[in-house]
Amino acid sequence: MLLKRLKIETSNLECGMYVAQLDRPWLETPFLFKGFEIRDDKELRLLRNFCKHVYVDATQGSVPQKKVMEARSRAEKYTQSLAAPATRLEHAMRPSLTRRLVDALARLDRTGTLATFFQTKHYRNAVPTRLEVPKAAVAYDTAAAVLQDVLEQFQQGRGLDTPRLKVAAGPLIDSILRNQDTMAWLVCLRKRDTSGSQRSIGSAVWAVILGRHLGFERPGLETLALGGMLLDLGNAKLPPDVLAKPGPLDDVERVIVKKHVAVGLDLVKNALGLNADVLAMIQHHHERHDGSGYPKGFQGADVPVFGRIAGLIDCFDAMTTKRPYAPAKSAYDAVRELNALSGSGFQRELVEQFVQAVGMFPTGSLVELNTGEVAVVVEQNRVQRLRPKLMLLRTAAKTPVSRHALLDLKARPAGGDSDDARWIIRGLEPGAFGLDPKDYFG
Repeated sequence: MLLKRLKIETSNLECGMYVAQLDRPWLETPFLFKGFEIRDDKELRLLRNFCKHVYVDATQGSVPQKKVMEARSRAEKYTQSLAAPATRLEHAMRPSLTRRLVDALARLDRTGTLATFFQTKHYRNAVPTRLEVPKAAVAYDTAAAVLQDVLEQFQQGRGLDTPRLKVAAGPLIDSILRNQDTMAWLVCLRKRDTSGSQRSIGSAVWAVILGRHLGFERPGLETLALGGMLLDLGNAKLPPDVLAKPGPLDDVERVIVKKHVAVGLDLVKNALGLNADVLAMIQHHHERHDGSGYPKGFQGADVPVFGRIAGLIDCFDAMTTKRPYAPAKSAYDAVRELNALSGSGFQRELVEQFVQAVGMFPTGSLVELNTGEVAVVVEQNRVQRLRPKLMLLRTAAKTPVSRHALLDLKARPAGGDSDDARWIIRGLEPGAFGLDPKDYFG
């Protein structure tokens, strides 16, 4: 008799198989529907990112039942191999997931710089969001103003005032260390245009948030902040009409835009106070893990760790920023796209760490609940990434709420028929239902 649901390791899954059940709650994954046929490689990668095994319904899907049974057989052999006493002991002595992920990053770090900065330091939000708001706003706005002024002076030939940038980055880092959710929210509010300083401060913030999650000590966080500010410095020397073009670039224009990396590196190569890791962020932030990036087409370990971090945060920040040729994606959609690029465009372990750092619904995201209510994410739940703290903005009828009450999803049922149950069904694009999160900040 054929078993209807077969436990299969995600490494043995194929497109066309019907996933009926996961090894974790559906709400802790990006999958919106309980039960689906795997349609493409992107869904395969997401399943492998979030699950070790799933339960496949052999009676559904387009894959023949014989192939499903073969995959089940491979899974059984794998399970049996884990039963050996020596293997069980080995498995029990494995380091923590975070340690294994960081070790994987370090193995692809030929320079050893990651080991210098990573000290397994653990950070916690020490200040409530509502108390951090005024300090975060001053730190962000000051850093943006200083960066804008430094860039203007730089364009006038006065040199790059690195010490001043470092001073401006200090309060930004301090605020993120006290409460990263506040600064993440602030990025969503301030990045309403495509000006260089706003875009660059956003990159700096996401880089420091990732470094904080990885446990970087202060020097590493300062490197990430400074590198994030200077990633697109080369754009200052490119034709403004090309950078602001609203439609697709032609072949010649694409070549021009790609030159911003070499131009930026040339502009800062003689600047005082920039270490090799900041230069690596500028030089390699458009390289990709699979070799599909530019300017050199480096891949894997050939891309320095700080270059890999820069590429990831630059991509995320670009997707969530309104650009002349594309609207801003919701933070949730950007995270989903990064997950789809995991293992190809970006190192799998690095994507996993970034998603853990910012959450599946990053702070400041607009979301819709199962009830139809609309809310903004105000604080992350570090254990259950899809159960953050929200502020309700719209009723189920999409009318304004009478009171902006806070809703902590981790305190509510995550499913079932209870009237009290609440869960997020989708992320919303910025401006959905006429909502501007800045009206509710602070």
